[in-house]
Amino acid sequence: MFVEIEPSRIKGRVKAPPSKSLGIRYVFLSLLTEVSLENLPESDDVRVAINAVKSLKEGKDELYLGGSATTLRMIIPVILAMGRRVKLDGDDTLRRRPLNALRWLPGKFSSNSLPMTVEGSLGPETQIEGWESSQYISGLIYAYCLRGEGRIRVIPPISSRGYIFMTADVISSIGGKVTIQGEEITVECRNLRKFGGSVPGDYALASFYAVGAVLTGGEVEITNLYAPPSYVGDHDVVRMVKEAGAESYVSENRWIVRDTGVRVPISVSINDVPDLAPSLAALMAVIPGESRIMDSERLRIKESDRISTILNTLASFGISGSYSAGTITVKGGEPRRGEVECPKDHRIAMMAGDLALRVGGKITSAECVNKSNPGYWSDLSALGGKIRIHE
Repeated sequence: MFVEIEPSRIKGRVKAPPSKSLGIRYVFLSLLTEVSLENLPESDDVRVAINAVKSLKEGKDELYLGGSATTLRMIIPVILAMGRRVKLDGDDTLRRRPLNALRWLPGKFSSNSLPMTVEGSLGPETQIEGWESSQYISGLIYAYCLRGEGRIRVIPPISSRGYIFMTADVISSIGGKVTIQGEEITVECRNLRKFGGSVPGDYALASFYAVGAVLTGGEVEITNLYAPPSYVGDHDVVRMVKEAGAESYVSENRWIVRDTGVRVPISVSINDVPDLAPSLAALMAVIPGESRIMDSERLRIKESDRISTILNTLASFGISGSYSAGTITVKGGEPRRGEVECPKDHRIAMMAGDLALRVGGKITSAECVNKSNPGYWSDLSALGGKIRIHE
């Protein structure tokens, strides 16, 4: 599948795609209690989580995890909590993901990459490093909730800390108690209640609609979002877009974004919000001067080497950038029409889509957005995007 996009103006109202991160966490709740969900994402990764959790509950000893690194890293501690022996595998993007933090877990692993067999058991306390991914820590929270209680000691630095707080909030919603004090996390789960609710929208995915509006002189109202919590997370993109010169604010779970014509170079750390890098890079492409995405080294272990694919995508649209010592520098200007093949990375295809909305372009293997937001191209069309989809 490929899409051709002509210069457009993004304007209107759109419902934010359901949060993939929250959707997967709610699916994992079904290991602990009865769960009833509405607005569950129809993305590839959430389907993987549903199938994996269902298979684990049915006692199956082989799980296929597609390209979902979240499901992979979260399910490994759960398998140990169950004292099971399970073979795990995934697609080629997941097989490329390093799993170096496994050396801290108490189980036995046939490899430090997929395919692998996991077996062993979980003790009352686990120490694990926090740099590679917070998803192991979220998985340990579920694992200890399954056991009833436990303690996690995280070796700093800790990346994507906001997702740990998100997991704690989800466990709290069923009556569990997760206490986070610095690098120590305690989990207590007794007499858990049933869970029922709707999956709210995803700020990181919604940011591509917001940036599309800014790049095209438009405005957009994005609904179905949650009230921004006090901890760092993807909702911080609202502030970042504002700092870059646009009007950007949240009111009653709606994100309002309007282009003002003002362009201000920005420098942002993405240590806790790595999924914002592609949409921010698209925004930086039209900001004169140098903007910076700092603390970006972990982007190399995403669905693609996202440092390289971000820079290659910018270059395809005539924008120069560079990488040095953990920082991506984008020299903004006026993009030109470009063509990008999705490198099996959904967020890179969406980044290219935003740039193409401004100057025109073509994205091949465009179905890769299905990993997180299958409705992306149709949503852009409904907002005024001049898009032709070729199956």
